[in-house]
Amino acid sequence: MNRIALTFVLAFAGVAAAQSFPTKALNFTVPWSPGGSADLTSRALASAMSKPLGENVTVISRTGGGGAIGHLAISQARPTGYDIGMGTLEMVIPSWSKTSGLTIDNFTPISLISINPAAITVAKNSPFKTIGELVTFLKANPGKLKASGTAKGGSWDMARAGFLKTVGLKNAAMPWVPAQGSAAAIQELLAGGVDVITVSVAEVNNLLKSGEVRTLAVMADKRLSDHKTVPTLKESGINWSFGSFLSVVGPRRLSGDVVTKIDASIKAGMQEEEFKKFMTNAGFGMNYKNPAQFRVFLTQQAAKMREVQDFIDSE
Repeated sequence: MNRIALTFVLAFAGVAAAQSFPTKALNFTVPWSPGGSADLTSRALASAMSKPLGENVTVISRTGGGGAIGHLAISQARPTGYDIGMGTLEMVIPSWSKTSGLTIDNFTPISLISINPAAITVAKNSPFKTIGELVTFLKANPGKLKASGTAKGGSWDMARAGFLKTVGLKNAAMPWVPAQGSAAAIQELLAGGVDVITVSVAEVNNLLKSGEVRTLAVMADKRLSDHKTVPTLKESGINWSFGSFLSVVGPRRLSGDVVTKIDASIKAGMQEEEFKKFMTNAGFGMNYKNPAQFRVFLTQQAAKMREVQDFIDSE
């Protein structure tokens, strides 16, 4: 068989495979630990998208390396559509990309699922009642307050740095105390080990309801529907919004037809009552974007994170 004929045969086989996709179960890799927001959302989504897809979606945990191991597994999978996974904000954080060697170019964007805005939260006995009071104190007493939320250079650290940059403070004005995730940071706040946390509102939802913590502002463009009493930073003239995101991505060079089919199953699955109930109970917003919209979103987020990283590196 000559080269032209072989090329035609392979191309035809690829088209036929895409048209019949899927013919077996899909593997869905989660780069984060069981029980966390990425893991729980992945499991709820996998169940919801299985019906419209016509095949089971099996969740596989690949943890470690600050999400690098799981993301690497997704990026190195064969581009058939049978191995996809949860993509998170770390994909666009420069320091993480430098360490892991992965950028958004290593993936095929499929669907954006959720954006969870960061928030500025203090303990119930904190003297700060408003975001304005906190900013005033930081300007008069740089370095006196400590913040936490995740590992150094992680999503909630970038939220803190972007906030400081926007209000005209240096990165050292509110030093970061690394933590093994938001749960550990919340415990530090309650114990008095740190003064501020910048995790999402969803992660402090129960403590907010019980009055153990006070959220001064959310880093969203508008107030959250489930927390309408919490103002945004923008309402105080601080033009900074930030959120971690949960998405579905595949390896690079994934067929457009396959992407379309997976995206359609995700969009349909997100309309399932069980999935909507899960997201509501978890306090997660649903922010669906299709592949083209999601690609633009990733590019914008990467540029935004580069500005924050340059701010951090400038000191």
